[in-house]
Amino acid sequence: MELKKTRVTVTEVIDADTFRVRPHWQSTGKEEGDTIRINGYTAPEPGQTGFQEAKNDLEEIIRGKDVELRNPQAATSGQLVCDVMIEGKDITTLLNR
Repeated sequence: MELKKTRVTVTEVIDADTFRVRPHWQSTGKEEGDTIRINGYTAPEPGQTGFQEAKNDLEEIIRGKDVELRNPQAATSGQLVCDVMIEGKDITTLLNR
């Protein structure tokens, strides 16, 4: 799978590993959507210990910022799983500190 645009702006953090973007991501096929899930990053789910802290960390790093989407893995129901880069750094590296 390839993407038509790889640079998007984060508009909302949904949970500790998922967020919304603008403009919508679009693949060179017919898939598109506004939701991104970070590939390779496992975060606590709502109700689990550490969830709110992990969500706050992600918000602090990316909300309102431009990110680059790389290596799209899967797309279902408007959600894309891919690597996410911010300022040349992999987001998982920043979140795992």
